[in-house]
Amino acid sequence: MINMAKNEEVTFKSKMSKWIAGLYWGILIFLIVLFVIIPLIVPMPLLEKGVFVATFVIVSIVIFYALWKGYTMRFVICNGRIEIYGVFWKSILKLSNIEDIKKVPIPFGYRLFGASLLGGIYYLPGVGKASVAMTNFVDGVLITTRQKQNYVITPENPQEFIKIVSKEMKGGK
Repeated sequence: MINMAKNEEVTFKSKMSKWIAGLYWGILIFLIVLFVIIPLIVPMPLLEKGVFVATFVIVSIVIFYALWKGYTMRFVICNGRIEIYGVFWKSILKLSNIEDIKKVPIPFGYRLFGASLLGGIYYLPGVGKASVAMTNFVDGVLITTRQKQNYVITPENPQEFIKIVSKEMKGGK
């Protein structure tokens, strides 16, 4: 068990699923192969080649960014709050605003907003609308605030994360 001193910061990383990482790396390799082969077999005017290259570069940067953020996703407990560093957003939850925190299997959900498997805004049956920051489909933590906002996150050790947050919510006792 990690003991937190006053104003100490505890960071929980998220373990990237091999399945999710493999999918993103596969897409990137496929795009690179296309980028090399298409100009060799399809004659294009200079303007079309420029658009092709620009599109490839932009899409590749977005995929690299999502991969990098997935590998570096983290959840920080400090100064009476939880900082969630997702792929495309950062959320700060005050511990005093948390109504419930529990370990849950990653539920099936309908994406309402977001462009990656690593998170976004989802509708989760039985939970409702939730902000999701995840890197695996194994288990996670459901945090519900007093304002009825839901967050599903995947810290590497969910039970330890919940213990520390629960202890900090009680004033570190």
